[in-house]
Amino acid sequence: MVIRRNLDSFVARIWLERGSNGEPVWRGHVRHIQGEQEAYFRDLSGMNEFIEKISGVAGPDKVGRSKGDSGATRSAATVARKLKS
Repeated sequence: MVIRRNLDSFVARIWLERGSNGEPVWRGHVRHIQGEQEAYFRDLSGMNEFIEKISGVAGPDKVGRSKGDSGATRSAATVARKLKS
């Protein structure tokens, strides 16, 4: 018996910019290979929402984390420290 899994492939380009207040801001572009849908996003949760919408699978912000804890704040703070040095 062969088990078939639906696989979705995405290509993402992610970069870091300084926001108007000087804080780091993630920006990016993501493309679904099979369906050729694409989107630009202003933060990593925007990328996660696009992938979830296309794939139908809940991303890391919705699985195994308490409400309001996406991990993005800690990551942004780490990047901000590195940018200042």
